[in-house]
Amino acid sequence: MSVLGVIAEFNPFHNGHQYLLQKSKELTGADFSIAVMGGHFLQRGEPAFWNKWVRTKMAIKSGFDLVIELPYVFASQDARGFAQAGVKILNSLGVVDYISFGCESEEIEIFSTLATLIRKNPPLFKKIIKEELKKGDSFPKIREKAIISFYQKYNHELVGMGVSLNEIRSILRQPNNILALEYMISLQQLKSSIKVLPIKRIGSSFSENKLEGRYSSATAIRNLISQYYFDSDNFQFLEELKTTMPLSSYQIISDQLKEDINPVLFSNFEQAIFNRLRSIPSRDLKRINGIQEGLENKFKKAALLTGSIEELISMTKSKRYTRTRIQRIIIHSLFNLTRQEVQTFNKNGPLYCRILGMSKKGRNILQKAKLNSKLPIVQQLKRFYRHNSSLGNDVLLNMLNYDILATDLYVLAYNRRDLRTGSQDFTRSMHILNL
Repeated sequence: MSVLGVIAEFNPFHNGHQYLLQKSKELTGADFSIAVMGGHFLQRGEPAFWNKWVRTKMAIKSGFDLVIELPYVFASQDARGFAQAGVKILNSLGVVDYISFGCESEEIEIFSTLATLIRKNPPLFKKIIKEELKKGDSFPKIREKAIISFYQKYNHELVGMGVSLNEIRSILRQPNNILALEYMISLQQLKSSIKVLPIKRIGSSFSENKLEGRYSSATAIRNLISQYYFDSDNFQFLEELKTTMPLSSYQIISDQLKEDINPVLFSNFEQAIFNRLRSIPSRDLKRINGIQEGLENKFKKAALLTGSIEELISMTKSKRYTRTRIQRIIIHSLFNLTRQEVQTFNKNGPLYCRILGMSKKGRNILQKAKLNSKLPIVQQLKRFYRHNSSLGNDVLLNMLNYDILATDLYVLAYNRRDLRTGSQDFTRSMHILNL
């Protein structure tokens, strides 16, 4: 029995995700598949378009056997924090044989070599990073420059393998490759026995804004829904989505919209965000994760000069602080997630595996995971929460409280008032589909 693991967001689940799953199963012969999925707020600092239970249902109906939630405090971090936590969950289960991910290159040797260099962090590499940081670029660009400089100086083994510096640059500039690299680093750090399976992406690029046939990006799909849902009373535009995702995902989205369950956008939290930024003292804003170099003053000033979230982002972003990084800071300020808390969470890593849903077949792998897992597996949140409260597991409870808060804030974005009730993490049941 072999098990495939994937770390994803499924925002929403589309044909690219289906291709990744099917191709990975074909190449590995895996009998079971597990997804570790971000919950209500995601790695780019944005809310998920659909809630975590809806996206869990999409994933299971499309072939995944088990869906585990990646806790909010990791799901909303940068590529490194996101990847480390996802890999740790899969590794801790004790049942996963392969980790598969989509990327622009399938060259495992290149990823492995780059990951080793970054993980070992030799003195010259560290020195170059330190020097580049002074120039004000974003960290991915700084790391790219450091890697290129290191290879040029030492004529590193990748050059000997026939990999050109331009190829290395190209690899390091693709978002999915950056995540792939972080997965490799995390696996090396854990000395994991899990095998890596990069799958070359097909179709449009990760950030493509318009639909481009069968393999359109999640960004393009979200843009189409946003464009028409809020400007139209009919759902004819949904027909354009049919070819971009599995029929089950299409049907789930259609049902959501026809039941007046709106997709959730960053702009839904605009007033809450400005309320937070205008009321929080600068000394407290300075403690928020991601805030440094006096950025709290820039945020305070911008929050008074505009009432638009888009203008706020434009006024605070820079060469070093990219749009995505600013969005993460904004979301972390909304949650009052501090730098010190994130350091504590990252030091401990995920402290539980919360099951969001499973197929009938998934029960088999869940039973095996219960015997092997190094982390507690959570099926009944109320009982788990009560038990850890009695034990005084403060870090675990704080981590879990952020998941609960994420849901409580997320549901306030719904148009329907009856969907805005709190504590839904305790009242909603796992999705168990008899597939």
